[in-house]
Amino acid sequence: MTLKQFIAVVLAASMASAPGTYAQPAARIPPRWIDVHLHLIGERGPRGDFAGAIASAIEAMDRFGIATAIVLPPPQIDEQMRYDAPAFAAALQRYRGRFAYLGGGGTLNSFIHRHADASTVSDAVKRQFAAAAEKLIDDGAVGFGEMASLHMSATARHPYEFVPADHPLFRVLADVAAKRDVPIDLHMDAVAGEMPTPARFAVPPNPPKLADTMAALARLLAYNRKARIIWAHGGSDPLGAMSPAAIGRLMDANPNLFVSLRIVGPPAPMMNKALSNEGLDPDWRELLRRHVDRFVIGTDSFMVSPTMRGGGPGVRFAERNTPKLRATIHFLSLLPPGAARRIGRDNALRIYRLRPGPA
Repeated sequence: MTLKQFIAVVLAASMASAPGTYAQPAARIPPRWIDVHLHLIGERGPRGDFAGAIASAIEAMDRFGIATAIVLPPPQIDEQMRYDAPAFAAALQRYRGRFAYLGGGGTLNSFIHRHADASTVSDAVKRQFAAAAEKLIDDGAVGFGEMASLHMSATARHPYEFVPADHPLFRVLADVAAKRDVPIDLHMDAVAGEMPTPARFAVPPNPPKLADTMAALARLLAYNRKARIIWAHGGSDPLGAMSPAAIGRLMDANPNLFVSLRIVGPPAPMMNKALSNEGLDPDWRELLRRHVDRFVIGTDSFMVSPTMRGGGPGVRFAERNTPKLRATIHFLSLLPPGAARRIGRDNALRIYRLRPGPA
């Protein structure tokens, strides 16, 4: 079955008649695409059950045709109960070929934000950070992530985080990533010039004003051209500056910039969306055509263990999984077959140096 035929099968099972709505897809459709941005939410500590979250992920992957998923810890800071790749890496081994993983979202990200004041970054701190990054790759991670420059707090217990993307420790990470030939998954909510915090986010811990983030990203990209930076969450922008035009300018100037696409349905309260009720946004269509080899799919899904107790941010975000996955299938169906194959699968194989998963 070709990718185009697969998408047609999925759409026949998943599309509802009303614009912008998506019905339940048929179960056990053969997997065909790669999701490079998937989180596992499981009970930590003595009752740890990341295996339950992985089982939830496998069920969703089989339903929505995902051949391989890259698992990564969310970007965490010291105030949170941190976990990183070692918490779930062993459990992933049961499903060889279905998963790869990134590391650093718990350990490296908190390290960076602990040293948000760049004057505290000594040579000894840099060496300690680089050694921790190297160990993650030695232990099996295929890259670093989810790392945060600007991360807006979107709900209770969801952290606000900010350091410029060219912070000294991000530069150290770029050097390690270039040396080890692995990518960095970067969460950076886009701000073009200082601006008041939008009303939707104008509650603590978010500050009343937001600093520019775009210039620092350009400096990070220029700092080490061998470091592949995957800018996360394109196609659903919370602040308004991650537009196709802005991404296009950065891609034109920086061959080491890539973008993972988080596709959402038309009702989602986001800006610069790739998908509308009318179909694929024309500006996004042109950008994807120009840089078809620089985009991957990263749904930002949160897969929750059935044993998980409480209602933290990950549990609430998991409620958005099904609409995003349906929207992603619809998005892929709107692309030319060659572009769908590259964006849905081939680019991820190349950028993350993956082996093809089961067909």
